[in-house]
Amino acid sequence: MQQFIYEDQYKGKPRKLLILMPQDGLDYRVFCDSIFLGSIRPVKDNSEAVLWKTEYNILKPVATKIGEYILMQEDK
Repeated sequence: MQQFIYEDQYKGKPRKLLILMPQDGLDYRVFCDSIFLGSIRPVKDNSEAVLWKTEYNILKPVATKIGEYILMQEDK
């Protein structure tokens, strides 16, 4: 299982998001203070760019930023 910690600001306060990816899944699950916020998934478009999709409204504003962070961490 892959695990990442993403830090940002939410409503003016710092927060840490725990991102988990089970070995058998495609979705990254996002947690804040042990509460499941939702999941994000990488999707390739026609130009082979990776877009980060979610059906959870709370994650829509930060899904791309979290996805870019994940890709940067995987490249290390």
